Amino acid sequence: MSFKCLPRDVTGRIEIYRFGTFYRLTSCMYALGLSGTDLNHGLDEFLPTTVSDAEFGAAIRRCHDATRFEDWNTLPRGEAAKAASREWKKKLVLWKHKALEMTACQNLEALYEDARYSNSRRTKGVYVFFNSSLDNPTEFFDIPDHFPDCREFIVKQSASDEMLGQAARAALDAGVRNAMPPPRARRGSE
Repeated sequence: MSFKCLPRDVTGRIEIYRFGTFYRLTSCMYALGLSGTDLNHGLDEFLPTTVSDAEFGAAIRRCHDATRFEDWNTLPRGEAAKAASREWKKKLVLWKHKALEMTACQNLEALYEDARYSNSRRTKGVYVFFNSSLDNPTEFFDIPDHFPDCREFIVKQSASDEMLGQAARAALDAGVRNAMPPPRARRGSE
């Protein structure tokens, strides 16, 4: 079963990376279903992977609380949107460079070699963590819910920080490379 919620029900959206011996949690900007890493005003935390589940869970709550909500109608359009996208891409380069510095990796390929990624949404009732697929050397993708590798980890909003941290670690551990769709049934076979 796949987790479903309406865009208006989302109360938080974050991205979680595991780069070597560090976790990186970054809050997102969210505008009625459209979201992206908040490189302008977002919370960006590095934690050692040795952090306790409870400390990890507390950081996850902080990042969810830092989600920046925007009105869809006030987002830039046309040339202004293109300019904003160019600025965001420049900031993304700096964001990636900071990860290289923290991990002492020489390049992005080395940084992503054993990296894992999960995105998480919070609603009024639950936190949901999704696993991901590393399909390009330095790019993660969401796994469609009909793929066999798709995993969701759902924790009630009232859960302890420890349980939140455990669910996030499980989603990261469930990350895959090159997720594949289910095998196609042959015509005429039952």
